[in-house]
Amino acid sequence: MGKTGAGLYRIEWLDQTAEISLTCGKANALNPGSLAAISEALDEAERARARGVILTGYDRFFSAGLDLVTLYEFDRLRLDAFVREFDRVMLRVFAFPRPMVAAVNGHAVAGGCILALACDAQLMPDYDIQIGLNEIRLGLPFPASALEIARHGLSMEFADSILYGGQLYTPLEAMSRGLVDGLTSGDVMEESRAVCRRLAEQPPRAFEAIKSSLKAPAMRRAQENLDELRRGFVEAWFSPEARRLIGEVRARLTKS
Repeated sequence: MGKTGAGLYRIEWLDQTAEISLTCGKANALNPGSLAAISEALDEAERARARGVILTGYDRFFSAGLDLVTLYEFDRLRLDAFVREFDRVMLRVFAFPRPMVAAVNGHAVAGGCILALACDAQLMPDYDIQIGLNEIRLGLPFPASALEIARHGLSMEFADSILYGGQLYTPLEAMSRGLVDGLTSGDVMEESRAVCRRLAEQPPRAFEAIKSSLKAPAMRRAQENLDELRRGFVEAWFSPEARRLIGEVRARLTKS
């Protein structure tokens, strides 16, 4: 088992599969520390030549998305640096050469949903949790990484309604819209292990080449638009509308 000094993740190994559990504070919200934890965990998996990776959260949270409580206090330079790192880490998950399975054990909202979609497969338990992309309800557009991961992972039939509507979905609703690949009434980790094992059994060089080719168009579009969409996100974040909407959510979070 591996663990960061700050305890932001742990890795357990089973049949050369790295099972990464994020333990990044309240609701696994995404901030500089949690992005560093994801990156460090992938470094560890890569160094150990993991045959596959399973990514999960803790308790009833996969990840609740951006840490609005912390990030609300950032100035433009710090927020810009954070979005740069968000793009880098999400695209690294998306392009990781070995099979990656998201065991969506709990709520996966906004950036947390993007993190799940960045994996090659998404499994979710069939109980009272939610998943979705609600950025628009905070007055925010998508950074390039998030937009292209969503575009790649969602069918054209549902992509517009999911991104424009900003709704959160139950597991059954998510399954019907292609946000997850499967539901389980039992242990989501057991099903995720089975899926990861099937993917990892394929010849690794062939898997990596096919995955790279499949995701190349999305990676290319993301890289071409990183700067423009990052600047657009930062500008929107500091707009009066977004500050009001984010501030309202932040106030509720700090009271809970």
